[in-house]
Amino acid sequence: MKKTLLVLLMTWLATPVLRSEAQYSTPGTGRRYTLTQLAAASGGYVTQAAGIWTITDTIRLAPTDTLSITTNETIRVADRVLMSVDGVLRITPPDSVVFTAQNAATPWMGMQLSATSAGSVLRRTVVERGGGVRVVDAAVEFSDCAFRNNLSTVGGRLTNSAGLALSGNRALVQRCRFVRNARAGINSPSNRPTSPVIQDCIFWHNDTENGNYPQVNLGTGNPAQPILIERCLVVGNPATNMAGGIGVSNLLGGGGITTAIIRRNTVRNNRYGVAVIGSSISSYVTGNIVENNNTNPNALTGGSGLNFQGNQTQTGVVSRNVVTGNLWGVTLVRSGTVGSPAISFGNPGGADTTDVGRNRFVNNGNGGVVYDFYNNGPDAVNAKNNDWGSASATVIETHIFHQPDQAALGLVTFQPFLQPLATRAPVLLAVQAYPNPAHTAVTFQVPGAGAVEVQLLDALGRAVASRNMVPAAGQVALDVRSVAPGLYAYRLTQGQTVATGKLLVE
Repeated sequence: MKKTLLVLLMTWLATPVLRSEAQYSTPGTGRRYTLTQLAAASGGYVTQAAGIWTITDTIRLAPTDTLSITTNETIRVADRVLMSVDGVLRITPPDSVVFTAQNAATPWMGMQLSATSAGSVLRRTVVERGGGVRVVDAAVEFSDCAFRNNLSTVGGRLTNSAGLALSGNRALVQRCRFVRNARAGINSPSNRPTSPVIQDCIFWHNDTENGNYPQVNLGTGNPAQPILIERCLVVGNPATNMAGGIGVSNLLGGGGITTAIIRRNTVRNNRYGVAVIGSSISSYVTGNIVENNNTNPNALTGGSGLNFQGNQTQTGVVSRNVVTGNLWGVTLVRSGTVGSPAISFGNPGGADTTDVGRNRFVNNGNGGVVYDFYNNGPDAVNAKNNDWGSASATVIETHIFHQPDQAALGLVTFQPFLQPLATRAPVLLAVQAYPNPAHTAVTFQVPGAGAVEVQLLDALGRAVASRNMVPAAGQVALDVRSVAPGLYAYRLTQGQTVATGKLLVE
């Protein structure tokens, strides 16, 4: 008999505390500055030596003023210094602009963009060893950026709970990397509707504090705009055991419906995979690979591939996902007394044409027992047209915990089901890629001894590297020294089977 599963998820956003020292502020006359012009005007707050820029104390870009950086630069920021942007910040270098601490032992406070920063664009920008970036109310674009080794506290003061903290906006975040930040890679608050578009990003070993934070930690969304998380790679650090994968929550309720679209992501090696928690949420979870989210062995507080927790005001459709190797495949948990989340996992022929099922729930379990689906609420659930790894309804029944196991629980209707993958033409190849990020070469661990075609594809689907190889000891390796740094998709074909995923080349 299973005990009630509790998955805890909190959404955090902190307001940074400014230094008490003086600051330099641009005059707000509508001027457009370069770094050279800003240094000349700042009276020593911004300096340059040996090609390296230094910001020595807090600076503020006033409303109506613009700072434009179009060349490759390194900018070192002094102890506890904040870069406050109320104007427009446009960073568009050919390669990179790096904001880093002047001294790694004394991090800077970070960067803050306010409501009057609309139109700001940060491309190929690295923000590291500080308090990260916070954006309030302005719709800002972040493309091909890196947020790494940022802290949640600087000088004993709480800054942000993420490398990139978004609040009250619809930011566009594309092809960015979030690596080893103290808490989340991206977050948003529980009390200010925020609906970012997050595409083709990598979240890698965030939550170095090892607290209860998912790597993507989003709160309530704008009812008029869906939260979109797609084609991202979210990988936890097996050396820690508290970081979750993707979390979307509406813990306060009210304010309209939060809509979340979570599709075609790969989420692995976290405490849990995808968690949708709270009321008044509509989620569409499709085409994701959610695997091996089992880093914390305590199955009573985590380990779900997909977790939905709330009441009947939480609705959703789950289709075409592969959920495998987690402590629990799916957990559906009631909170309060108004029923369970109304999530459908497959109801072909119903009014919703996206509700086709076609999920694969296999090899999830803990304590020596298979738990591919746990309905921990009183309402019936449709989970038709899915692959459960067996062609026997009797066997599938043992993988699902629901009304036959405990009378107070709702029935999971899993018939008709798909024939398991082993008895159909195979479509997925089990592959592990390491290291990821890769510097000189990437190794793929593949099953079988047949020849493998390896392709590396850019954002437009063009092959930037391709090779046919025969595995040696179950491995093939691809040299990436001639590949430009960036985020790529890999595609491996072995016979009739195919594997795809994301690879970061640094």
